[in-house]
Amino acid sequence: MSGEMQSGPPTFHANIVTMILTVDEFTMELRSYLPAHRDQISTDPADALKPLPPPAVEEVMKVEPVARVVLTYNAAKALMEYLVKAFPPTEALRRK
Repeated sequence: MSGEMQSGPPTFHANIVTMILTVDEFTMELRSYLPAHRDQISTDPADALKPLPPPAVEEVMKVEPVARVVLTYNAAKALMEYLVKAFPPTEALRRK
C-alpha cells in the first residue's frame, strides 16, 4: 500500500485479543500471532492429524499489540449486549 491514501479509520488484523475490565474502562490489546509452520507442525507422521495446542500465554504476550482499544464502561456494556445478540444467529449461519 505504499503511496496509497486510505480513507476511513485504520484497519488491523488480529487473531488474539487480551482484555482488562476495570470499573471505568475496558481495554483490549489486539495481537496478530502467526507462528511459522515449521515451529508448529511435528515431523512425526503419527502426529500429522493431531490438532495444534493453543499457544502459551508467554508466547502470545511476547508479540507486541497491533492496536489498543479503550472503551468507556458504558461503551463496553453496549458492545457486550450487541455480541450476546449477534453471535447466536451468526454462529447458526456459519454452521450451514
